[in-house]
Amino acid sequence: RLKEKGIYLVDLGTSGGVEGARQGACFMAGGEKNAIDRIEPMLTQLATQDGYVHAGPPGAGHFTKLVHNGIEFGMLQAIAEGMDLLKHYRDDLDIPEVLRCWRNGSVIRSWLIDLMHEQYNKQNGLEKVPAYIEDTGEVNWLVNDALKMEVAIPVISQAVMQLFTSRDDQRNWARAIAMMRHGFGGHPFGKDEGIVHERRFGRVGEFYQESGK
Repeated sequence: RLKEKGIYLVDLGTSGGVEGARQGACFMAGGEKNAIDRIEPMLTQLATQDGYVHAGPPGAGHFTKLVHNGIEFGMLQAIAEGMDLLKHYRDDLDIPEVLRCWRNGSVIRSWLIDLMHEQYNKQNGLEKVPAYIEDTGEVNWLVNDALKMEVAIPVISQAVMQLFTSRDDQRNWARAIAMMRHGFGGHPFGKDEGIVHERRFGRVGEFYQESGK
C-alpha cells in the first residue's frame, strides 16, 4: 500500500566503526531499484571507495550486514584464541613483536590484527582488560535465521556462545558438572594440584612434560 502512494522503504547496513563515520563507511543497501536510484549518488559520496553495494530487494541490506557481523565474530574469536595460545606458550614470547610481524605480509594481516597490536600495546597486555564482552545482539538474529534456513554456521554460533560465557560470573553450569563428576567418580570440588600434575605430565611426550611448564 505504501508503494501505491510512492513511498518506498530502503534498509542500509553500515560498517566501518568510528573511523568509517569520519572518513567513509561501507554501505549495504536493500530496496527497490527505483528507490535506490534516487539515493545512490548520496550513498556513494558518503561511502569509502568501492564500499557501497545495492545488495538486493528490501531486507537484503540488513541481512548482508548480519552476515558481515557473523563473519566478524568468527574472526575476532579466532584471533582471540590465537592470543590465548601465545600467552600460554612454554616460553615468554614477545607478543607485541609477533603481532607487528603478522601485520606485515602474513596471510592473516588485517585491520583486526592491526587493532589487536595497537590495543595490546596501549593496554600493556591483556590482564587489565575486564573479561566481559558486550554486544547488541545482531548475530543472535543471524543464528536464528541460520536455524530456520537449516544452514550450518558452527564457527559463528560458537563465537556467540563464547560471548555469553564471558558474561557468566556465576558459572552455574560448571558447578553442576562438578557436582555430577563428584557423584560418579569422587572427583574433587575445585582445583587439585595432584590432578593438575597428572593431566600435564601423565603422558610421555606431551607438550607440558617436555617444557616443564
